[in-house]
Amino acid sequence: MECEEGQPIEDVDGDRPAALSFWQRIGPRMVALVALIGPAAAVFLMQHRPSRSELIQAITETQLPTGYAIETTKAAPELSPPAPEISPAASTPITVDMIASPPRSVTDQPAALQLTTKPAGATFAVYPGITADKTAPSSAPLRTGTAPGMAEELHGGNYTIFFYKDGWPDSRTEVQVQAGEVRPVEYAFFHGEVTITSVPNGAEILCGTVSLGFTPLTVALPAGKQVLTASLKNYPDRIQNVTVDENATSTIEFQMRARRRIAKTKPTPPPSLVERVGGSLKHLFGANSTPPPRRKR
Repeated sequence: MECEEGQPIEDVDGDRPAALSFWQRIGPRMVALVALIGPAAAVFLMQHRPSRSELIQAITETQLPTGYAIETTKAAPELSPPAPEISPAASTPITVDMIASPPRSVTDQPAALQLTTKPAGATFAVYPGITADKTAPSSAPLRTGTAPGMAEELHGGNYTIFFYKDGWPDSRTEVQVQAGEVRPVEYAFFHGEVTITSVPNGAEILCGTVSLGFTPLTVALPAGKQVLTASLKNYPDRIQNVTVDENATSTIEFQMRARRRIAKTKPTPPPSLVERVGGSLKHLFGANSTPPPRRKR
């Protein structure tokens, strides 16, 4: 006998309904659950299930430990190109091109002047080109210094060097230097040597206002007429005029004399009032004056 779902089956022998089994009771519920969940599960599996080619590629890229091997079949090429992989941007290395400077030619190499003077200690100034005698330079000096000294980083060519020393006349000279050359220049002022002594020794010798040192000494002095002064404590200054010959040696001696002490005479005090009155009384009463002393024969 047919019955509707959910209705109890009546017993054919009687009016009492027959009891349903467990599967008969849960069957309709399972069918309803499958009908509800089945489509959603199918959609989920279709979206997240990897394709066979992707699974093979993932297995191929995976590095297995040493001692294991796997055999794979080559997957058929896909119609659509794979999406490009985005890798982190790598820092671009900085490259510097090292360009070696070309060697200098001979004409570009710097020159230098090694300057010494006699007497030493003169200051120098180097000017470009040739400056005519008694003509002032028209530009600033290229190099300055004190001799002995160096004038470096010069170009090849002609130069005029001016020398100055306190107490000496200014002087100049012209030189020519080649590129890359270090040329020594020895300049001597027009001078003569003078040996100076004093009695006693230790006097300071001055040429004008310039101190030459203490006696005894030998110094170089400008050629020509010079005025020398010797100064010593407790002695008056002594002055001598000397003519210095070029390339010759002269000898000068100063005799220092001590200052003379002149004794000062004391003035005779005026007579007192008593002496003046007594003298007047003697003159009035005719008193004899004191006889003059007798000379010894």
